[in-house]
Amino acid sequence: MANKVLTVSILGVGARGGEAYGRYIHQNADKFNITHLCDISEERLEKYALAFDVKKENCFLSEDDFFAEKRSDVLLICTMDRQHVDMAEKALDLGYDILLEKPVSDNGEELRRLVRKANETGRVVMVCHVLRYTAMIKKLKEVIDNGGIGRL
Repeated sequence: MANKVLTVSILGVGARGGEAYGRYIHQNADKFNITHLCDISEERLEKYALAFDVKKENCFLSEDDFFAEKRSDVLLICTMDRQHVDMAEKALDLGYDILLEKPVSDNGEELRRLVRKANETGRVVMVCHVLRYTAMIKKLKEVIDNGGIGRL
């Protein structure tokens, strides 16, 4: 299992799904293979299908069509914030392990519902927090730690 190449689907191929995660995953083909894409923009689908070598028949403009069946080992959910929980629940029911863009939700009951669903299905839900490693955030932390904006 350690040498298995994980198949990956991406819901939402914008700044995060396409540029941040998609490019990283595509550059690590010894570990991952992007097999399916879904986005509401035909232009973005075409752009990233070409960039990630995803077949046209594996690109979806419709969330409902995409969720008709499980399409890969892992699903990245990088859509609009308000869609995260509903999409994650559908994905968990299909047996996906999920990398979920933040924020997961601003609704406590939705969060509890998602935790219950993950526990029921035995699947993994990981939440992305990649910006904490950017130069901007590192600099902000340095300024705060050095008292540059006062005591917090």
